[in-house]
Amino acid sequence: MDLNNIWMDLFGTTQWYGIDMGFWASMVVCVIIVIVMNVVFWRMKPKEKPVEAVVDKREKER
Repeated sequence: MDLNNIWMDLFGTTQWYGIDMGFWASMVVCVIIVIVMNVVFWRMKPKEKPVEAVVDKREKER
């Protein structure tokens, strides 16, 4: 199975804006990874706020 031949049959070219389609495919993969990471990390709730943690720690020591 040759992906270049399949791509040529479907779209008629293996380049877009003068750059090989492998580059564009890897760019799409990177963008998808970045979007997934952003969704995962933005949905996480912080365990404690840093300032409150320090204040609580000092109060416990007194």
